[in-house]
Amino acid sequence: MLRKGFADPPRQARPKVYWWWLNGNADTVRLKQELRAIKQAGIGGVDIFEIGVSAANNPDNMVKAGPPFMSDASLDAIEAAIREATRLDLEVGLNVASSWNAGGSWVRPEHAAKSLYVSRTKVEGGRPQTIPLPFPEISRLDEKGKPRLIEYGADGKPVWYRDVAVVAIPLDNRQAGLDTSRILVLTDRFNARTEVLTWTPPAGRWEVHRYGCAGSGEQLKLPSANSRGPIIDHFDSSATRAHFTWFMQKLTPRLGDLSKTALKTLYLASYEATGFVWTPTLPAAFNAVNGYPIDKFLPALLDKTLLTDELTGVFQQGYNRTLSELMIRNHYRKAGEICHQYGLQIASEAGGPGPPLHNVPVETLKALGSLDVPRGEFWSRYTYLAPDSVDIMWLVKEIAAAAHIYGRKMVEEEAFTSFHHWQEGLKDLKPIADRAFCEGMNRVVIHGFSHNPEGTGLPGIVYSAGTHFNDKQTWWPMVKPFTDYLARVSYVLQETKFVADVLYYYGDQVPNFVPPKNTRFSVGRGYDYEIINTDVLLHNLTVKEGQLVLPDGARFRVLALPQEGQLPAAVLTRLHQLAKQGAVISGGPFRADTPVALLRNASVGPDVDVPAVSAPWFDYVHYQQQQTDVYLVRNGSPAWVTTPFFFRQTGKTPELWNPIDGSVVPIPVYEQQGGRTQLPLSLPPYGAYFVVFRPAKPGPHYTGIRAKGAFLPVIDYTAAGVRFREPGTVTLSGKAGRTVKTTVRTLPVSGSWQVQFPEGRGAPEQVTLPELRSWADSEQEGVKYFSGIGRYMKTIPYPGGIPASRERVYLDLGKVAEVADVWINGHHAGISWAEPHRLDITEWLHAGENKLIIDVANTWSNRLTGDALTGAHYTSTNTLTGYKGTPWKQVPLRVSGLIGPVTIQTIKTD
Repeated sequence: MLRKGFADPPRQARPKVYWWWLNGNADTVRLKQELRAIKQAGIGGVDIFEIGVSAANNPDNMVKAGPPFMSDASLDAIEAAIREATRLDLEVGLNVASSWNAGGSWVRPEHAAKSLYVSRTKVEGGRPQTIPLPFPEISRLDEKGKPRLIEYGADGKPVWYRDVAVVAIPLDNRQAGLDTSRILVLTDRFNARTEVLTWTPPAGRWEVHRYGCAGSGEQLKLPSANSRGPIIDHFDSSATRAHFTWFMQKLTPRLGDLSKTALKTLYLASYEATGFVWTPTLPAAFNAVNGYPIDKFLPALLDKTLLTDELTGVFQQGYNRTLSELMIRNHYRKAGEICHQYGLQIASEAGGPGPPLHNVPVETLKALGSLDVPRGEFWSRYTYLAPDSVDIMWLVKEIAAAAHIYGRKMVEEEAFTSFHHWQEGLKDLKPIADRAFCEGMNRVVIHGFSHNPEGTGLPGIVYSAGTHFNDKQTWWPMVKPFTDYLARVSYVLQETKFVADVLYYYGDQVPNFVPPKNTRFSVGRGYDYEIINTDVLLHNLTVKEGQLVLPDGARFRVLALPQEGQLPAAVLTRLHQLAKQGAVISGGPFRADTPVALLRNASVGPDVDVPAVSAPWFDYVHYQQQQTDVYLVRNGSPAWVTTPFFFRQTGKTPELWNPIDGSVVPIPVYEQQGGRTQLPLSLPPYGAYFVVFRPAKPGPHYTGIRAKGAFLPVIDYTAAGVRFREPGTVTLSGKAGRTVKTTVRTLPVSGSWQVQFPEGRGAPEQVTLPELRSWADSEQEGVKYFSGIGRYMKTIPYPGGIPASRERVYLDLGKVAEVADVWINGHHAGISWAEPHRLDITEWLHAGENKLIIDVANTWSNRLTGDALTGAHYTSTNTLTGYKGTPWKQVPLRVSGLIGPVTIQTIKTD
């Protein structure tokens, strides 16, 4: 089954796209056209995501405002899209807000986001008093200087308000680090109706604080023009229930049983609220989580210098942990509970990005584990570095770990987010995707596909961040091999279980985030690790036969503890229990040896290894299905790499699974000894393969390759056996060893080329290129600034007869910018989107003249730059910059077209 799904991945393995409905302006005819284009492109589904457009990205009001989100007119479009997606067997998710966070115009004040406010009154003690306490101060402007949009009543107070507590702080004899015993709780002496405190303060000066809870006024981040509204209280289950129930009440009358439609998930985008948060149930929850009331500590929320640093830190952690538990229980789990009642699942980016970028108040693994479908994100050519230079925008390992330890199948990733508009080709996205796959991603959600109503032109309107991945892209007609690639890798990783040697406990800090693989924590080259949190460590981790075991059967040899921070008492107690049961624990009060030292002491070598000279480019991930072991190995460098690989496998047969074309071939050269399998492998620039070990007794095979000189030639494993790409003689060693002679005859495809261009893009109908070079280097403006698909045509002679059985003939295109679709003698040779741009044309080549057609697509960048420089109007878009802050006039022209050199290689193997 694994091999069948690899060859033809099912829908759930295929990538999805964020389907941006800009400003809520949706054209139902175009929606259906786009869905059909999405299906044909090999994409498995969409997440409908209505979002606004900033003034900077909407010149001359180019992106018209549509109806309010979830109004009848909006629902007409949503219904049409879901019904068409159902017909096409696509999957649909729906974002539950116009932009993010969760919220909308329908949110009532009692369900809106809340904050804590205070008024302060100074009093002199020593006598009984009735003290009027002013209503807590609520500034009319928020932290960013924008109007605080709270609904007020006739009395000038918010229509929804609750008193929280009244406390008194002594002002005399104040020293650094006030003792909390001197803070007095006076809530039961305050009459909320008359707003008077009846109290006999002790002698001295006092400051009385009246704390109250009211709306924060925080609004949706970037709603469409007619969809503005408050965000909900993400810590209040009644707010979550009201919000999701409202959606169900809008959707079910139109669509009926939602479980029978293409709608599969409701989506909560990342939590990015900015203000100070509060919720009415927080005091009770704080007491339940931490074992003491919060009242005396309320002043420390707004004055970080009031208590000692140590006490402030302890309290802040208790407060953070309380918010985390409230958000997980009352938002994520409650949302999932309601979704399940209607046959849907909940998906969310519950794990950040976190501080210092966003104030995400959760223990992320637990939050992500509370979802049906956890999702993270990673960017293309954009980083946000923490003080230790770790990129907090790369959220993959975290989501994979949460999915693994909480038994979730999908590890979704918002992928290729970018501020570089129309700068990416498909080959630019591949190494980023491969890195994410090697950290655990198993489904790609491409950011994103901007919906374009009729008449928006080319390249059309787009969201302010890309990558722009829609049917108006230049290379869209050639995109399916790329989505097939993503789907093949995703399918294998969805259907298998992650394997690692080390389990890393990431501590009890809240918030807590998992950095990219092998940054703040690493075992060592050739070893991988899983991450575990307090919840799973306390309740789900066991020991069997000296190994640590999770409920899904995943086993680990070593548990590693963080080097910083204190271990909670409950965690320490559980760790001692696990150690007594035979667990090997590195760090804390247990063993001082590093995890890799403990593994080596137990004679456990690297799971995968390469010679040290190859280590800088090397990356891998290991999965398993029953007795079949699957390794995804990737080359992180721009050059070919041929090197021996060492896998901790024996007694199994290796195969090479190529996700580029779906081929599966045996690896006939390997040697098994000392519990390892050694095999030579060639990886192209930024290439990635699956090396699969099947539980079959090894048959006849070669044990090694010897060649003259220091380096092995590039190796091709094929259905016909092992071949080499470079001339020379090599020896295949083993019982049935033999000598292989490879002859390579290279025929340069020289001379002029005819290139045709489509109408309406400013280029001439046809030009003759005396030699291959970038379109951007042309003296003709129409060619220099051309964007789209140019057709190269040439008749090429092939001397000699039909290739012999031991010969294969390849067309090598050299450099291509960006994607090429090749035809020879009327036969489709294939689409080449990643290096090497090399196609087998043996079956279609004949002696004499051969007609070659190569369609090449570049990006929209050059035509946009050309229009900006010349004043032409061949393009139309709302985006005025090529990448953040750089206007199109200043964006350098990109190398475009077929660059070559183009050659025909005849390779004979004797």
